[in-house]
Amino acid sequence: MPIKDYYKILGVDSKADENEIKKSFRTLAKKYHPDANPGSKEAEEKFKELSEAYDVLSDKEKRAKYEQLKEAQAGGFDFSKYNGGANQAGQGGGDFSDIFGNVFSGRGGAKPGAGGFEDIFDMFFNQGPKRGYSREEFSSEDKGPKGQDVTVRIEIPFSLAMEGGETIVKVPRAVDCARCRGTGAEPGARVEQCPSCGGEGTMHFAQGGFMVNKTCPRCGGKGSIINEFCHECGGSGETQEIRKIRIHIPEGAAEGDKIKIKNEGNMRSWNKERGDLYVIFKVDSSETFERKGDDIYYTLKTNPAAAVLGGTAQIKIPDGTIDLKIPAGIQPGTNLKVSGRGARNIKTGRKGSLFVKVEVEIPAVSGGEEKELLEKWAKLRKWNLDK
Repeated sequence: MPIKDYYKILGVDSKADENEIKKSFRTLAKKYHPDANPGSKEAEEKFKELSEAYDVLSDKEKRAKYEQLKEAQAGGFDFSKYNGGANQAGQGGGDFSDIFGNVFSGRGGAKPGAGGFEDIFDMFFNQGPKRGYSREEFSSEDKGPKGQDVTVRIEIPFSLAMEGGETIVKVPRAVDCARCRGTGAEPGARVEQCPSCGGEGTMHFAQGGFMVNKTCPRCGGKGSIINEFCHECGGSGETQEIRKIRIHIPEGAAEGDKIKIKNEGNMRSWNKERGDLYVIFKVDSSETFERKGDDIYYTLKTNPAAAVLGGTAQIKIPDGTIDLKIPAGIQPGTNLKVSGRGARNIKTGRKGSLFVKVEVEIPAVSGGEEKELLEKWAKLRKWNLDK
């Protein structure tokens, strides 16, 4: 059955713009609205059809994909092979045009579990998950080049990120279902020739003026379907395993940095090699240091004597300790820079700088000799204590 012509239903040209489509819909909807035609089944169906057409043509993405489906039909693609959206066992039937309309308008699906327009579009133009394999083993020629990559995010302490080291990560990986051995078929299920492609595994249709050979979306290119999905994996052919992997954390790993571990991703029966694992880091904050890019910041609290006379402070930083010289007469809030003692950049290998902000702690003086000395110093400096 041909796809419904939504332009004809709304009475507009195929090049009509949004305003023309909206204007025509409002006029016709008012004419065929059930409230204006009480008891008329014909008007009710016409109103539903108008709403369906408007829902598609008023949405840019839906309209573009609708045009591709129409183009495929014009190029000889036979949608009726799908037998009204029959299930994998080849059962079902009906008017495909009706099923197509239901999917566009969100009132139904062309296959079990369909989620709307995207499902029907993917059914014809994307290969999707390959459900319903026969039990034949994959030959080396059938296998794809590589399994899918896996990405995990882990949280690591600030010190581990700065110094580098090792940790264990739990990686969820897709593997063949043990019950069906990756076929998606319940053990003992009947295997039949795919009615959509006639057992060829591929289908031909026109796209952009060219004839395109695509893997059959119904059988996934196997040419056969099964009458009952695996009860364990629901027909996907895969389950998930959790693998613990020891990884090396590079020195200087920063928030959002990503590393690649080869051959620790997914691998299914049809893959020649395993995919890769990508680990993205989230770094905990530190109570002592703050990191900005490859530079780290530290606050040093010193006494008035060291601030006035100068001195040396020993600071423990992530990669060891340093003896920091405090210049005489340093002002509170001054930042001292130590080059090459910041965080290491995992891409360039270069280290940033350490910035030490000096704060002077002022002690409380209760009296006695300390007070006398300070008062004497104030007189020498000619400080007015009344101000």
